[in-house]
Amino acid sequence: MASVLTVEQHPDAFRPLHMQFMANLMLSTTAQESLAQQAGVGHVIGSQQPTSHQHMQITVNHLLTRIEPVHPDTASKAILARFLSEPTLRLLPVVKNGVPLGIIHRNRFLGCFEHYHERAQLEETPCREWMQAEPLLVEKNLPIEELSQFLAATDSRHVADGFIITAQGRYIGMASGQDLLRELARMQLEASRHANPLTLLPGQAHINRRIEHLLQSQVSFVACYGNLDHFKPFNETYSYRKGDEMIQLTGRILNWACDPKLDFIGHIGGDDFILLMQSRDWRARCVSALDSFAQASSLLFSETHLSKGGYHHATHDGSLTFHPLTSLSIGAIKVSPGQFSSFHEVSAAMSESKKMAKQIAGNSLFVEKSRSIARS
Repeated sequence: MASVLTVEQHPDAFRPLHMQFMANLMLSTTAQESLAQQAGVGHVIGSQQPTSHQHMQITVNHLLTRIEPVHPDTASKAILARFLSEPTLRLLPVVKNGVPLGIIHRNRFLGCFEHYHERAQLEETPCREWMQAEPLLVEKNLPIEELSQFLAATDSRHVADGFIITAQGRYIGMASGQDLLRELARMQLEASRHANPLTLLPGQAHINRRIEHLLQSQVSFVACYGNLDHFKPFNETYSYRKGDEMIQLTGRILNWACDPKLDFIGHIGGDDFILLMQSRDWRARCVSALDSFAQASSLLFSETHLSKGGYHHATHDGSLTFHPLTSLSIGAIKVSPGQFSSFHEVSAAMSESKKMAKQIAGNSLFVEKSRSIARS
């Protein structure tokens, strides 16, 4: 029986570009296994239907090269003729009734012919005798980051041998490991251009685009605005280097709180962070982040300041003012389809919610009740 791997099953080996997303399977695992049994293939990974996240992601379909497949009963002499007439053709998919069965590799195939004395007899054998019978099948809607994650944790031959791209389990094209690596490098460069240099999280432009995308996708989500309380006096008392450490710590904690397959985190700048969450347990995740921040941030304060719950800091006029320990406030709004028309409206609502959260002493979460936007 063939081995079938769905998106939910592959391990979270790493999180490239801070973005990994849950695929919403349209075909059941049983249906995928049925196709795999028909084909005799190795691994089948991917999404049969794109989620709202995947529309913003570059998917495997971007790597697709259409190569006319061959039937498994095709005589080997026809395969030989095709390879000889197409010098750039490296991989040849073997397909029957739309279902991928394997891949014939140019160098391996031609190498066999060079070292076989009974060439005439060999030319009449069906091409299925030469195919790699356990190819990797990847659904076209699978985000490239998820494919790279799977390949990093599995047999390296899939990178060297290439893979077949499918739609609803049916053959539509192929891609090579080189195609994937080139696209990943390009994506990494593009992401770094728009990332916050301190935390390497997506910046303002990316945040705005993500909010607009969620609004246009007509999906529900929770928009959270995270901000540090009493951060300026900490910066001036402990140094800007320590202030940077505090911001980086906040970014890591909020990043860990996100479900990498459902949620998004961005860093506007300074001590301002945005979370766009679709995980059902978003509230528990936010509370966990607050608890983690309270514990981890204490390592950045002196024992004296910790015991007093704060410290005195001189103002510009020379007077001393007591400041509590730096805390994290998160203001959250629940966004329903059609409730807002632009990221500007969502940003304004998040800012108001953040202000309410900051009025609560200590690490706090404020969730604004449903609101309607009046439009002329």
